[in-house]
Order: sequence, then C-alpha cells, then structure tokens
Amino acid sequence: MFSSPGKQRGVALLLAILIVVIATTVAVSIAHEEKFTIRKTAHIFLSDRAALYAIGLEDWARIYLREDREESETDSLDEYWAGGIPGLPIEGGYLTGYIEDDQAKFNLNSLITSEIAVTRFKRLCDNLGVDDRFIPALMDWIDPDFDIRYPDGAEDNYDTYRVANRDMVDISELLLVQHVTTEIFELLQPHITALPPPTSINVNTMSTVIYESLADDIDASKLIEERGDDVFESIEDFVERMQLPIETEGLSVDTQYFRTHGQVVQGDQIYNLTSLVYRSSSGKTMVLNRTLGQF
Repeated sequence: MFSSPGKQRGVALLLAILIVVIATTVAVSIAHEEKFTIRKTAHIFLSDRAALYAIGLEDWARIYLREDREESETDSLDEYWAGGIPGLPIEGGYLTGYIEDDQAKFNLNSLITSEIAVTRFKRLCDNLGVDDRFIPALMDWIDPDFDIRYPDGAEDNYDTYRVANRDMVDISELLLVQHVTTEIFELLQPHITALPPPTSINVNTMSTVIYESLADDIDASKLIEERGDDVFESIEDFVERMQLPIETEGLSVDTQYFRTHGQVVQGDQIYNLTSLVYRSSSGKTMVLNRTLGQF
C-alpha cells in the first residue's frame, strides 16, 4: 500500500520542522558556548594581567627595601617603605599596596629559643585577656622532640593529625594547637608572626601592645612620645631614653623580614597578593613565600 499524497506532505512537514528545531538548538548551543568561551578567556586574561600587576607591586616593595638599606642602618615607621602606595589607576581598575614590618610582632617560633621570649609571650597573653594554658602545647608543636611539657603539653594526643615538631610556617597553624580557640587566635593574630628563628623585635616599629609585653606596668604613651621625637638608633639608646630596667635580648632597631601586601581591582574582580620578603644586611632581598588569589 502507498501513503496518500496528503500523508506524505504531513510527514515531510514534520521532518522539516524537526530539522529546523535541531538546527536552532545547535545554533543556540554554539552561540552559548562561544559566549562562555569569550567570558572564560576574558577572565583568564584579567587574572593573568592582575597577577602581573601584583608581582609588580612585590618588585616595587623589594626596590624600596633595598634602597632603604643603602640609606639607613635602622628601620622605622617614618621611612618611605612604610608609606604604602595610594590607589593608582590601571586599565579597568586600580592597584594599591603597602609593606609591613613582620619583626614588629612577636615571633611564635622564638618560644623554644629563649626563656625571655616565653615570659614576654605570657605577658602578651595576659595583657590581651587570653588564657595562656595553650603555651606548653604550642612549644611542643614547635620543638623537634616528643617530650611532653608539663602540665599542658601535647605531643601525640591529637585525634586526626600529628604534632608538627618543627617551626611554624604560618600563624594559622596555631588553630591546630591544643587549647587554642578561634577567639584566642583572633585576639593574638594582629600581634604575632611565624618567622625562621632567631629573630628580634624592632623597637622602632613595634606596636604599643608588643611594647607592654616587654615588662610589667609600663606606659605605652612614653613610647609614642619618644619615638615621635626621633627613632632609636640602638638598643642602648632605647633603654636610656625609655628608662626601662628590661632584658634587651631579642630586641633590635632594624628588620630583616617584611610582609608585602598588594591589591589589584579590575571591575568586580579583586586580586590580593601577600609575600614574605627577607632582606639581608647587605640589602639583597628574597621572596620566601607568596600567596596570590582572587577574592
């Protein structure tokens, strides 16, 4: 039997409609994929460009630090490196950055190299209202042995991970230490760092909080006043002008470790760079670690 001409025309019409639908779907899919590819390519381009801008900020910081060492044997907050970069326009946005003296803070890794450092850290915790019960566990985390410190040490009683038994690389490790809560970490965070020991605290850049950890019952306003008049040229100068009967171990007037911070804004995309820069006594600089990411 043969189909009638009307049925054949109906089938042909349905096939034509189906072909048009398929062709339209393919065209829409191609167009969507093309737009997605263009957006993805543009995002990659912006990310790469932002990374280059951020690395440029890092290079700027290293140049400033090298030039600073050529001009001065001390480091203080009135020098060019401490001034930062205001928002500078770039294509599609702006960039900004600043340098932070990491030796203005308390180095957690110094706890196992100095009893004086332990005393200062306990005083820091007390001044901040932080329960210092975690300090023995922190020292067990850093020291290379498996001997537990009395009474609150911790070497092997972590449920899901082992104690590091090495210097801290980042202060975020503190959150892994026994007895350390998020609240404790947030209170300490602005005042602590994790640097290769031994390092000293720069009295020309330290905060009043760190200054008050050097001894009991000292007045931070005097530090602001004296440092405002002139930088401390030496630790002897610091002790004489501040009239403090304190241990001078672990104090200095210069810095080797700096933290550089850069931000690149392009449209609604923000890229942040944080680098730890080491500067030798001769002025040579080296980036020890770097964090770059979109936020």
